[in-house]
Amino acid sequence: MIILTSIFAYKKVQFAIRMSLYVIFCGLVLFVRFKNKKKTRKRLDKRTEHMMKNTPKDKDGKYPWEKK
Repeated sequence: MIILTSIFAYKKVQFAIRMSLYVIFCGLVLFVRFKNKKKTRKRLDKRTEHMMKNTPKDKDGKYPWEKK
């Protein structure tokens, strides 16, 4: 009986450690993705602003892709 109890206790401790590592790892992944998403969005907005500023317009003030 003691052997059986020790096996179950060992398995539960092992499971708890594994699950806590998964939770920590998933939290870390979500945090990194959130930070990179913000950085990527800022970089994209900055590059779009730069492109719009440096793209030549025609006499009507339209960009080349707005012409029909």
